Amino acid sequence: MRDMHYDQLPHSELIRLLTEYDRERIETGKDGIIMSYTGRTAPWQIIRQVQPKLTTIHDSLSIGEEIEQAQNIIMEGENLSAMVTLYKYRGQVDLILTDPPYNTGEDFRYNDKWDTDPNDPDLGDLVPKDDGSRHSKWLRFMTPRIWMMKDMLKPGGVIAICIDHRELFRLGMLMDEIFREENRIGIINWQKSYSPRSDNKGISTATEYVLIYARDVDKANTGLNERTEVMNSRYNSPDGDPDEWKSADASGPDDATHKKMVYGIQSPFTGSIYYPPKGRHWVNEKSTMKRWLETWGHEYEEKWIDDGNEFSDNGRNIRVKALVLKSTEFKSGKLISGHDAVQAAREVALRRLYEGKWPQLYFGMKGDTGPQLKRYLKDVKKGKVLMSYWADEDYETPLYIDSQSWDHEESGHSQAGLKELDAVVGRGHEFKTVKPLRLFKKIIQIWCRSDGIVLDPFAGSGTTGHAVLDLNEETKTSRRFILIEQGNTDKGDRYAKTLTADRVRRVINGEWATGQRDPQHGGFRFIELRKQQIDAKAVNALAREEMIDLLLTSYWDKAEKAKSYLRRFAAGEHHFLFGINPRNEGFFLIWDSPEEPSVLNREVFRSIVEEAKTNNLAARYHVYASSAPYTGHSIEFYKIPDKVLEHIGFNTRTDAYNVESTEAANV
Repeated sequence: MRDMHYDQLPHSELIRLLTEYDRERIETGKDGIIMSYTGRTAPWQIIRQVQPKLTTIHDSLSIGEEIEQAQNIIMEGENLSAMVTLYKYRGQVDLILTDPPYNTGEDFRYNDKWDTDPNDPDLGDLVPKDDGSRHSKWLRFMTPRIWMMKDMLKPGGVIAICIDHRELFRLGMLMDEIFREENRIGIINWQKSYSPRSDNKGISTATEYVLIYARDVDKANTGLNERTEVMNSRYNSPDGDPDEWKSADASGPDDATHKKMVYGIQSPFTGSIYYPPKGRHWVNEKSTMKRWLETWGHEYEEKWIDDGNEFSDNGRNIRVKALVLKSTEFKSGKLISGHDAVQAAREVALRRLYEGKWPQLYFGMKGDTGPQLKRYLKDVKKGKVLMSYWADEDYETPLYIDSQSWDHEESGHSQAGLKELDAVVGRGHEFKTVKPLRLFKKIIQIWCRSDGIVLDPFAGSGTTGHAVLDLNEETKTSRRFILIEQGNTDKGDRYAKTLTADRVRRVINGEWATGQRDPQHGGFRFIELRKQQIDAKAVNALAREEMIDLLLTSYWDKAEKAKSYLRRFAAGEHHFLFGINPRNEGFFLIWDSPEEPSVLNREVFRSIVEEAKTNNLAARYHVYASSAPYTGHSIEFYKIPDKVLEHIGFNTRTDAYNVESTEAANV
């Protein structure tokens, strides 16, 4: 069979060969686990039936300058069709980070028509908890999508997929089958709530999971890039600590989402009360801060000090207590008694300061500043040791296993995710669970290079896009995102427009529901996936602006790969010129309507040259037209519809997305 030319075989014969190959894999067990469940169809057979769709770019829903819009995509539509339509990104994505429906009986929908026609755009009905086939339906839904996600990844790309205990084991087996067990990087067990809660069996459900797989683990890069000597030289040990460290901020951003972590801390040296800077909160948990403070030699307690540090939550007035030296009393935030305790604490803290090897929370070289943190070089260089722990975290030494656990200090928690969303778009969005930014930002930092592409096929409220923008701003990087969302609330609201895009747009322009924030650099194109499938007839029937939308969405250059994007010129600004690539080369469309001639001749080319000169473009001309009797060495001609179809994955000779017959499709 190695000598066969597979591209010359009819589709029915290819399907027969692939089906035999699948059967051989299952019978021999050559490729490890092969899952079997009711209604299973080989994922490649399902994907083969999914046809690319026409798209519409909505300028009113997009944001940013044209060059910024060209970098990122928010696409409204069914995610399997969307990934097939985004053909140019196949094999170009660095990280897929996604949070699919968990099959809880509240959030997972299934359309029975998908079993025979995966192109049906209807989301279907909610699958209730008492549906006896809910697990097989969930697997039939997820299998082709995960297969397609793998196709979207670079050879060294990584997928991070969130899940809870309900489908953890089935998803793990499915990931082992599609990605292979040896490409499993690990399982992150993250703490989704502050306090463990028990289900009706008395088992803690305070944690959820992120499964991490590489397309090829030998080519994947996990963790931080190699540090330079200049970076390491910033660390030293002025207190005689055997581990080198440097000073770090004890506070983090977004106080609005962490109101209980904004409180006063009394210095053991001066007795003064310190608060986080405006707009920020203490980055470590209160219990941890208290433990560090007491290492300076005096007991601390949580106490209301009448400093006005309170807020309202669902009608309840919550007073945020300060961490103060034991035996001290306050009024209006001022010390009124306990001066002896302050003096005693100062004496023992100064002795501790002179002894060296200070606690991780310290108050400057002389004890005369606000709280600061010691950040150790060993932690920055090596990252955290892989570990797991029980939910109550009572163990001083965690158990070491083949996965990594992050408590909510590192990953955030679900309630923080909801508050973050509320802060940006306001309440009333009807989302009950939202992944925290801190969790997604950490995953992106570890597994996506600084100028890479992050894809989220289940974008939900847009946390992935928000996380990418935040990281780009904080670390001066240029990661890009592709968010896909169809979502339907009970009211029939396809919230890609009303929530996903709205959140990301507010993050970019700074218009948060809680007040104006600093705008962030970035932008996106909002693209709607239409119901009409793409073929030669559909392409030839497009009006000019529809054709431009299709070209902007589908264009790619093999030499540029993922950096192949076109900046759009305003509609009507030029007769032929519609876009420009990163090399300052113009793209021209000879197409007024389906009824008008589309011919590149000498006269038209002269007009194209003039438009290029007017806009100071390079003397290389990319021209789309139906025919080209005039050609030249500086002209790159793209034939309509053949070249357009090729850019979206069609083999123009065999038309890979058209099934020859119903019989062939059902082999």
